[in-house]
Amino acid sequence: MKIDIIGSTFTSRLTEFRNFPYDVNIFVSGQSFLSLLSKPYPVSMKDINTSDIVEISTAHRDLNKANLTKLQESRSEVLMIDLLSELNPLVKYNGSYFNKESFELIDEKIEYEDLRKIDQFKALKKHLDKIIELTNFYDQVILLNVTPGNEHDDFINGMYELLYNSIDNKLVISADSSSVKDIFNAPIEAYDSIVQQLRKFNSDNYENQLLFDEKLENDILSVYMNYIEPRHYVYELYKDGHRYKKSHNTDSRYCQFKLDEGGKYRIRVAPDTDSVKPRFSQTYIYKESKLSNKDTMPEYAEIPGKKDEWMLLLLINRMNIKGLIGNPYKYTEGYMGIDVYQPEEITVPFIKHQDLMETSLALLEEMSQEELTDFINEHGQVISQSSPAMQKYINFLQQ
Repeated sequence: MKIDIIGSTFTSRLTEFRNFPYDVNIFVSGQSFLSLLSKPYPVSMKDINTSDIVEISTAHRDLNKANLTKLQESRSEVLMIDLLSELNPLVKYNGSYFNKESFELIDEKIEYEDLRKIDQFKALKKHLDKIIELTNFYDQVILLNVTPGNEHDDFINGMYELLYNSIDNKLVISADSSSVKDIFNAPIEAYDSIVQQLRKFNSDNYENQLLFDEKLENDILSVYMNYIEPRHYVYELYKDGHRYKKSHNTDSRYCQFKLDEGGKYRIRVAPDTDSVKPRFSQTYIYKESKLSNKDTMPEYAEIPGKKDEWMLLLLINRMNIKGLIGNPYKYTEGYMGIDVYQPEEITVPFIKHQDLMETSLALLEEMSQEELTDFINEHGQVISQSSPAMQKYINFLQQ
């Protein structure tokens, strides 16, 4: 099966493995999406002042913008994307975007504008429709979720989330790079793990084929099904070996459970067909966090997921929240007029998302019937996204 790749030297090394399961057709390396979609600045190779053949070819392709047409005319079935080339410093010239290094290799002096990462992210959001249009040329789009392990992690995660939420025909691999100091010089085991997962996408053996992208982040255990064709699932959360929670029958390929107490957890996925047996995720150990600084009223709070968003709105309604902790590349204009910061920017205690429940319940119980009714009327749609048990409790308080 043929594959096109928009990636970096990280992905390039994957293709060097003997058991890499695809035939590489086009490889776009070292070029960001903004540069890929921009108009060219025509130059010949002799105009690029370096003797390094890799630098010459990368700069030449970047400046002349030849890769987009090749991808649009490609007949490959699969497109794989890693976003590490987005780390390249970008510049803006005459409405187009380029690697800064590309212009630095030209003897001609060119007046260009350096691009900050936050401005790069905003520009990417504006061009998202063009990125999605490109991905629609392919039967499958493999998103490789890997971060550099530095101050740009939030930027990469923010862009990854944009693509994750916008591409329907996607398969997902989350690479564990937490212990890797230099992602571009990762140990061979890190690459081999990804190659093995890629092979499972196309395995004829069902026991090897059904692949979860699964993770435990704070108190959220989630699975994502790497199976594109329409199918319904029932997701069950097991705690200490016993059924604990269950989803309704759904065609969603993603499911998450909020863990409310310590224990050993795993998710069972049961497709609605007799030909496909249920499968379990790995087992994860969750240790419950306790709320600290109970006697203080923090002025900062961590942004939760959609199901708990009503709690954040409650805090903003009832407390003096000066700032929020989250991914500033996701909330480029802030959240409800409140600035969003990275965790390392906040040096004072803040309400962590796993502690939102305790704080929110206390605030609810302090509200008068009139205040509670006003809050429900104003934020009913968001409250409807919360768990059935929480909706039932809020209705009980309103009686």
